Amino acid sequence: MPTRIGAHERIGGSDQLPTWRLPLSESPTPEWHRRFLEIVHADGLFSGRRIAVEGATIIFEVERPSFALVCEHIDQSIAKANGEPAPAALAEASPSILIVDDDPEIGPLAADILESQGDAVVQTTDSLEAMRLVRQRPEGFDLLLVDLVMPLMDGRELARRIQGLRPGIKVVLMSGYEVAGIKETGWPFVKKPFAVETLRRAVAAALARMERRS
Repeated sequence: MPTRIGAHERIGGSDQLPTWRLPLSESPTPEWHRRFLEIVHADGLFSGRRIAVEGATIIFEVERPSFALVCEHIDQSIAKANGEPAPAALAEASPSILIVDDDPEIGPLAADILESQGDAVVQTTDSLEAMRLVRQRPEGFDLLLVDLVMPLMDGRELARRIQGLRPGIKVVLMSGYEVAGIKETGWPFVKKPFAVETLRRAVAAALARMERRS
């Protein structure tokens, strides 16, 4: 039965929606091919995106910030198509964090800090994209790390909307500006630019509160 080989390769596409190639250990049978695509499309994550199996390769389109999340779902779909249980990495359910910041440097920096301690991180600069990611991830996110001052939508409003969709999600706010009314939200706040340990402690404290209440 096909399994995914660890290497991946970007093979083209635009900056917004690049195309990726994931090699499989062997070429699948037509029945496996059909079953895999049915499972993937039922997942809902590939709504509006292309995914195909060509020979011993899975080819798909996805934004770079969503790549790790999509690979998790592809691994899960491969296991289901093989009639196997979900991969151990998914079953362990590392804390999952959605980062939303329109600063092209801060978001990736925060993602690097949190991924280095084993958190599963998805990062975007767009509030509407964040809403779409929350709707399309069936298991949701454990925590939202969101900038307060962004185009289109204030970070507090985005957090309220996301909590409306996923009431259990925790929120940590961040900003480089002095913003009134932060304490009234009841959510933790991190001042930008932040130190590595400051961000880690804020996220760990928010997740610890979630564990105590669960």
